[in-house]
Amino acid sequence: MSVETVAGNGRGAAARLGMIEVAERLFAERGVNGVSLREIGTQAGQRNTAAARYHFGSKEALVDAVFRHRMEPINERRLGYLDDLDRDGRGHDVRGLVEAFLHPLAETALGEPGNPSWYLRFCVNAGLLEGIAVADLGREEWTRGVHIVRTRLVEQLDHVPRKLRADRWMLLAGYVGHALANRETLIQYGRAASLAPRPVFLAHLTDTAVALTTAPVSPETAAHLHENPHQNRRTP
Repeated sequence: MSVETVAGNGRGAAARLGMIEVAERLFAERGVNGVSLREIGTQAGQRNTAAARYHFGSKEALVDAVFRHRMEPINERRLGYLDDLDRDGRGHDVRGLVEAFLHPLAETALGEPGNPSWYLRFCVNAGLLEGIAVADLGREEWTRGVHIVRTRLVEQLDHVPRKLRADRWMLLAGYVGHALANRETLIQYGRAASLAPRPVFLAHLTDTAVALTTAPVSPETAAHLHENPHQNRRTP
């Protein structure tokens, strides 16, 4: 391979990374539908206005690229958490699994005062886009950790009617994601002094996430399920 080819590949990788990081920030701040591929390329310093489309092909592929960029190290950390749980005989412990979901995300992606992040808000805004990898957690190696966590947590929901178990996971993931995204926002805008220290915040978030996961199904909910056994479970 020539020196020129190596240099070109390096420039291409740098351009791609730059657009991934810009896309993460803009999608976090304005939502996926509020940003064009053209604007992402421009803000990343690309003279070619079609650079983002050239490198990624579509907005969905760019969203996947952002997820992969952040989730590869998160996944590695999460798999380590799961290995530790298994070694300690806690591989199906609800609190341990919630921590395996939460802590790698916070440790790897949540910013600090003076060093803000955008990934958690990106997740909230982009996570429900159709056709992306995180919509099918079993699809990629870099989603394997969260796929294991979800599978094991759902297995602990014998007290929840089968029709509600997927919703219970979605409630947990949404609650944790929005709580982290809210803290991320406050850090960016200089309000970190008003926040609980990170260890307190994470422990309290774990407490409440475990409570959400293990909450009993009320008689009212059971009655609604009995009255509407064939109703689409996502209908309000």
